[in-house]
Amino acid sequence: FEAYVKDPQMFVPFQDGNYLFFRPSTEKTVENIRRFSPHDAEAYPKFLHFFDRASEILKPILLEEPPSVADLAARFRGEDEEIYRYLMFGNLYDMLADYFESDYVRAAFAGQGVIGSFIGPKTPGSVYVLWHHMFGEVNGEQGMWGYVRGGMGKISFAMAASAEAHGAVIRTNARIAKILVHNGHAEGVRLEDGEELRAKAVLSNADPKRTFLQFCADANLDKGFLKRIAQFKTDSAVIKINVALKELPSFKCLPGSTPALQHSGSLEISPTPDWVQNAYEDAMRGELSQKPYIEGYMQSATDPSVAPPGYHTISMFCQYAPYHLKGRQWSEEVKNEMADRIVATVNEFAPNFADAILHRQILSPVDIEQRYGLPNGNIFHGEITPDQIFSLRPALECARYRTPIEGLYLCGSGTHPGGGVMGAPGHNAAKALLSDWASQ
Repeated sequence: FEAYVKDPQMFVPFQDGNYLFFRPSTEKTVENIRRFSPHDAEAYPKFLHFFDRASEILKPILLEEPPSVADLAARFRGEDEEIYRYLMFGNLYDMLADYFESDYVRAAFAGQGVIGSFIGPKTPGSVYVLWHHMFGEVNGEQGMWGYVRGGMGKISFAMAASAEAHGAVIRTNARIAKILVHNGHAEGVRLEDGEELRAKAVLSNADPKRTFLQFCADANLDKGFLKRIAQFKTDSAVIKINVALKELPSFKCLPGSTPALQHSGSLEISPTPDWVQNAYEDAMRGELSQKPYIEGYMQSATDPSVAPPGYHTISMFCQYAPYHLKGRQWSEEVKNEMADRIVATVNEFAPNFADAILHRQILSPVDIEQRYGLPNGNIFHGEITPDQIFSLRPALECARYRTPIEGLYLCGSGTHPGGGVMGAPGHNAAKALLSDWASQ
């Protein structure tokens, strides 16, 4: 597959007609910010350095078994102790106020510390969530977001082809009913149709709750352990809307539907520092956000292969739409209510948007859970807040991929280092399994 860096990384339109581009080039971004605040233009490289330094300390841990809380803290010494304090205990809202004076710059980053998590910018630990989204790389470029030409499915196809080339057999539409356990050892799985597949070891890429509470329900596991797994936080308030368009959005701040810079990266609808926090507080009351936070991707502007000639797509990742609603359940009516609200919000910034829509697919948190097996629709199999990372993910007894059941390993996003398109949990679980086999 081919990946390429988004340029810009973010496009942020504001209600007063202003806008900000965050480019892969720090120098270009600094000049964009300087239009609003010379102070913030100077602060932006320092802000990036904070996360770069955090990555220098933490990235070596990603492909290792997670350290204990004490060992993790010991890696931050001297001036780095301030980084640890921000990451583990700070909130993004206050951090942005510490670095930047302009509401424009603060607003641009307010949503980046909550993506996929049922938290707000004022929630302690949201700085860590932002770092989790910034440590990645595309084609060797640190801290970048990118696209996969032809769509993200190309990565799945490439992984499948590689696995099959090495002798793996991939079974689709083969739902697991239970993990077979005998005398405390995993011996295989039973499918829902009754077929049993025997194996020397079982690696579960399902979330921890489904693995232990459903697939291993009769394995006589310790009640305290099962309680900790049940308490692993998997709340979600994400709704995904995929839209077919007859033309690209024409923004008030940058009119025009011909593919241009404003269509080429991530669209951020977060025009004020309090926008995301207010949306979060709606969800905390069990309500759909009145003014949702929206991140949109118009890949067809730079990759024509994802849409027919003359047409376009936008995929919108939106918060907050809580899995558990107050006084009602998710239904087609509720899904369309939230989708209409999201479309109306985008339309405030791009007045042609609603009329450009040909079709929309709405995936509520319940849909995401049922279609993709993500608990409560949580894209990370569980929150990636400081109380659920490293040796605490998902519980002390299985944070290092091995579980209380011999021969059963966790290899999904519910383990260290969490979710994202990186494969690190699977890599680490495979190393643990091979190490155990080598020592037998």
